[in-house]
Amino acid sequence: MRSRTFATLMLAVLAIGSLSSLWTDPASAQWYRRHRDASYSSYGVPAGTSLNVRLETGVSTENAQPGDTWSGTVVTSVYSGNEVVIPAGTPVEGIVTSSQQGTHETRPQIDLAIRRMTLNGQSRWMSADTQPIVAGSDRAKKIGAIAGGAAVGALVGHTVARGSHGTLIGGLLGGAAGYGLTRHAFRTLELRPGTVVTFTTNEGVAMRR
Repeated sequence: MRSRTFATLMLAVLAIGSLSSLWTDPASAQWYRRHRDASYSSYGVPAGTSLNVRLETGVSTENAQPGDTWSGTVVTSVYSGNEVVIPAGTPVEGIVTSSQQGTHETRPQIDLAIRRMTLNGQSRWMSADTQPIVAGSDRAKKIGAIAGGAAVGALVGHTVARGSHGTLIGGLLGGAAGYGLTRHAFRTLELRPGTVVTFTTNEGVAMRR
């Protein structure tokens, strides 16, 4: 009986020693993390995953500053195999990473990033970025970004002269006035609530079943 108890204790000591080596031995710890992450990788969001997000708050170069926060919701569910890992409607929070007004040489642009999402009532860290949205670009037009500039002159022209040439004259005047501010036609860029922006995850997000 005593010998059996002694053998059980020795096995327990050996097991504890093996586990402790995972933390004291760098090679063992690395092996553990690699196999642990592999066990989660089959159920999660890998780096490079696209997320379509609908903005709930508007962002404009007229007043937005780097570090300002915004919120939105995931439009399309994200799958891992046949299983939904991020359902449509999942809330996300992010920041403005860049906001630039148009100048003599550049167009206005906005750059956003996701930093958190709320899944199953729990807030989780997420790092996802998008390419800068530049006024007048095909991408900006596709997502419905609103650029301000010469179009204001067209509105003024329509108000001043309601004749057939009113808008044309106003557009020319607005363009001429705008040229004093910037060589480009656009001074500001606005993403209104409801705008859908595509982000790409920078790192994987492991999920627990």
